Amino acid sequence: MKVSYNWLQIYFKEPLPEVDKLAELFTFHSFEIEGVEKMKDDAVIEGDILPNRSSDCLSHRGIAREISNITGMKMKMDPLYEPIPEMPTSKVFVSKIEEPKLCARYMGAVVTGIKVGPSPEWLQKALKTLGQRSINNIVDATNYVMLNVGQPMHAFDIQKLAAKNGVHEIVVRRGKKDEKITVLTGETYTVDENDLLIADGISGASLAVAGIKGGKQAEIDANTTSIVLESANFDYGSVRKTSKKLKLVTDASLRFQNEPSPEFVGYAMRDVIKLVLEIAGGKLEGVSDSYITPATKREARVTLKEINKLLGTEITEQEVENIFVQLAFTYKKDGEYFVVTSPFERTDIKIKEDLIEEVGRVYGYKNVKAILPPALENKPKVNKTFYYSEEVRRELIDLGFSEVSTYTFCSKGEVELENPLASDKSFMRANLTDGITNALVLNEYYAALLGLDVVKVFEIGTVFKKDGEKTALCVGVRNVRVKKPSADKIVEEVKLFLEDALQMIIGGVVKNGVLEVVFDDVIAPLPEPKEYAKALGDIANKRFEAFSQYPFMLRDVALWVPEKTVLKDVQDLIEKNAGDLLVRADLFDEFHKEERTSLAFHLVFQSKTKTLIDVEINEIMEKVYGEMKKNIDWEVR
Repeated sequence: MKVSYNWLQIYFKEPLPEVDKLAELFTFHSFEIEGVEKMKDDAVIEGDILPNRSSDCLSHRGIAREISNITGMKMKMDPLYEPIPEMPTSKVFVSKIEEPKLCARYMGAVVTGIKVGPSPEWLQKALKTLGQRSINNIVDATNYVMLNVGQPMHAFDIQKLAAKNGVHEIVVRRGKKDEKITVLTGETYTVDENDLLIADGISGASLAVAGIKGGKQAEIDANTTSIVLESANFDYGSVRKTSKKLKLVTDASLRFQNEPSPEFVGYAMRDVIKLVLEIAGGKLEGVSDSYITPATKREARVTLKEINKLLGTEITEQEVENIFVQLAFTYKKDGEYFVVTSPFERTDIKIKEDLIEEVGRVYGYKNVKAILPPALENKPKVNKTFYYSEEVRRELIDLGFSEVSTYTFCSKGEVELENPLASDKSFMRANLTDGITNALVLNEYYAALLGLDVVKVFEIGTVFKKDGEKTALCVGVRNVRVKKPSADKIVEEVKLFLEDALQMIIGGVVKNGVLEVVFDDVIAPLPEPKEYAKALGDIANKRFEAFSQYPFMLRDVALWVPEKTVLKDVQDLIEKNAGDLLVRADLFDEFHKEERTSLAFHLVFQSKTKTLIDVEINEIMEKVYGEMKKNIDWEVR
């Protein structure tokens, strides 16, 4: 939501805080500010208005009300609390609502004798400041009122509607199967019985997609002299579903889908009629107001104790009362309870937690002192599964294993999902073996980059069987370069080590380097732990570096050197001449013959900024070869 600093100033006698200060106040009390654009004679503040406040704050009036709430500055006027004058009932127009569950209120006002033309300069400038394009004085008037008070509006050329006995009719109805409507921007959409439309009650022609976009059928043009101004309230769920289905998002739909109060309708109509008469001339003929589902006042109850307990504060009763008054909430006391009625526009206030949030943000979260939570009266029972999981985890990490976390959802299993996330994720996993096997394959590919001869991973996680959830332990090993001992033998040795170190019988069968057991069964005979052991090792002095997102390239180099050659000298030469792209140089083969030594290295290259190509790596390798050949006793193989 973008708001103009100058437009907000209209609501106050005293000067507003500087725009940067205002943005800071919003951030700490109301909404996150995404940016401030300073102009020659104005500034635009863009805020991220979350759904709970979109019903009242997607408008300049709503933001002005927030300024008053958080600064204590009094508004010199509030269009939502100024009286609505009596308006004559139209003799040439009626509005009807066929779907009262989807339309709480529909109000139409007929204005005759208007002249469509450019908007006055002040109105064009106000809209342009917020990135809105000026259309004509009628359309601009409806947009201005929407941006001012938050109620979307529309206007129809009444002369383009059918009439019966001199009376025009607009009806709010459901769409028909495969019904088409062409909107103002020229696109044609197909709707059905699940969508709500505004239609000509006599001809049946569709006039607008309710709450989203007006249609071409009754578009305002240069020849228009009489109009129907629309101000209505549509069901937020219906608007959201239709907007999503049609992939049609508008300023109107964003407001309607956040449950604004139907009380907005009358105030906005008052303002748009006044503005149209001022800038387009004409006369108000009359109004038709179908208000089927009036807004009801909502009450929420909260105690001072509940407020302070949740916020961790010591706010006094008087401070809470002052905040409620500042927010324009009315309240009464019922014993220890505050029984609070929020203004009609605050449709987000429903439960006590909403009230506590309001008190907290106005009071200021920065005023909430940081205190340690009280000590637990009763020491919680040690979780047996967690305790022994940590013991196994510690031992495996000490043995050089890495813990992995694999997908819980899979393509096959024993427990099927009613609403799968994807076609290949329609089951809960029944084992960890499949995930561990995939992890071994993936990590085998990166073994050279990681400098591994053997990939060793494990997982402790939940599996889902027909007879319930179980905790499983799975260990996997994959030989990469050295084939002896076999992966199965390594896992068997690990199993024996764990059984000996932790005094538990693991059991299970090792297959293809993978062992999986039901961990719940393994620990069942073990004693109940009394307290948790120390956490995993100290990582305070460990250094972590971001890994590259780009693929690595592998090269091998082998050479003969004199038997007394120092290995580090060879490695230093490689690293010096391979440059910054060399990630690692690992010796993978060495043998001696006739007073010479054969050395073979895996060289791994990778960039943190780009994908490498053969040409640049070949150039590096030629440089490495060239430097090696300068040593007359070295022979590149």
